[in-house]
Amino acid sequence: MHKSIQETLKTGWIVIGILAVMTVAEFIVAIAVDDKAILFALLLIAGLAKAWLIIQYFMHFGQLWEHISDAWFGMLSDDPEADGEED
Repeated sequence: MHKSIQETLKTGWIVIGILAVMTVAEFIVAIAVDDKAILFALLLIAGLAKAWLIIQYFMHFGQLWEHISDAWFGMLSDDPEADGEED
């Protein structure tokens, strides 16, 4: 189902807000945590979560995912004889 432009923009602003809050949280964690291993783990988790949000909502990967299997199947099963083409 397609969303209206207002719903899409609202979702975009909500995601931008979440990313901003996560960035502030990362900054606070970076200042407050002294153990480097724990700091690395926390910042890695936050960074991966932010990357997922960006990929999902701004790069629209979720919309493409349903078509990826069709594209791969078409590339892997390319038969020139079936297409009437020659290499």
